[in-house]
Amino acid sequence: MNSATGAPNTGSKSIGPRLIGISPKDTFSGFQNTFFDAVEAQGASIIRIGVQLRLFRLKCLIMGFHPKKSEWGPRFSHLYHMSVMAFKMKSHFVQQRIRERLGEVDAIYQVGSLWDPVPPGTDKPFFIHVSYTTRMSVAKGGWRISSGKEQEFRLARERELFEKARVVFTTTQNTRSSVIGEYGIPPDKVVAVNAGVSPPYDNLNPDRHPDYSSRKILFVGKGDYGKGLDTVLEAFKITRHAIPDAGLTIVGPNEFTAALEGITFLGRIGDRNKVKELYYQHALFAMPSRFEPFGQVFIEAMSCHLPCIGTTRDAMPEIIDHEKTGYLIEAGDHERLAEYFIRLLGDPEHARKMGQAAYGKLTSTYTWPIVGQRIVNTMREALAAY
Repeated sequence: MNSATGAPNTGSKSIGPRLIGISPKDTFSGFQNTFFDAVEAQGASIIRIGVQLRLFRLKCLIMGFHPKKSEWGPRFSHLYHMSVMAFKMKSHFVQQRIRERLGEVDAIYQVGSLWDPVPPGTDKPFFIHVSYTTRMSVAKGGWRISSGKEQEFRLARERELFEKARVVFTTTQNTRSSVIGEYGIPPDKVVAVNAGVSPPYDNLNPDRHPDYSSRKILFVGKGDYGKGLDTVLEAFKITRHAIPDAGLTIVGPNEFTAALEGITFLGRIGDRNKVKELYYQHALFAMPSRFEPFGQVFIEAMSCHLPCIGTTRDAMPEIIDHEKTGYLIEAGDHERLAEYFIRLLGDPEHARKMGQAAYGKLTSTYTWPIVGQRIVNTMREALAAY
């Protein structure tokens, strides 16, 4: 057993497929490049193309200008990532790059559906990997997607990409269901592969445990309302009445104005090792999101033996086993959240058992060697049948 990953040692790797891998060059989660790393670790070779159009980016910054920074950012982001113009320009850029290297590879592997990488006339198999779909985002109020003709364009192009693909990989079963049910893709060509916990959390320590008796709750999230911070704050008010020395640590938001006793606000922390240490200083982790395509922070907490509390939305029920590795609430239900806070903070042994179960699920499901092996094995089967 590999103690650092929780995955079995497989000995020497067989030669895997030769791929062109395409993804956005800069990503907020790092998932794109980590998927490629995991696939290469299983014997595949990847010629990586990171998509970043600097002049187009500048153009979008100018076109999206608004005196208010809070308006400028979303306008720019939409133009550069989600607009019809962005899809067409990035498709042209990627296809030109791919034509130059097609003779060196067995297949094309793209993470994301923001452009079409397949040059007209090519016979190379195409694999696509998505963590969420436009249909899901429109229905659940997630990423800002335009309405009308622009939305219709995105939906049509996304369906075409799924239809072209030899296999559609999804990060979650939740997204797999959307690709099958909302885009009409045959179930046998849609494979959910999960995601792994990334550094420094992949350096697993089965013998180190959090401070379950600390009476402290940890929230880590870059947003506030979307991540359910308002729900956490209302639940914490109730919790403090029952457990006067209860504490809440908030990491992630740029600003915080609530004046409540027992709260420590740390803002954004760039050092991931410092954040990892915070997990070990708390009794439980909570992020009751209203929108969460995957939720990397949950598996980070699980890698540190923490019980987790999320909501019944998106992929959180796949990650958190209710009443075993943590709890699930309906989004916005602060009273039920307070009940679970009080239960876990008041019973350190119960928190420990849940945290141990969470760690066990992490090591058996959410490591990059496991994910990479699943992807490469599926690719090998698809290419053998080509």
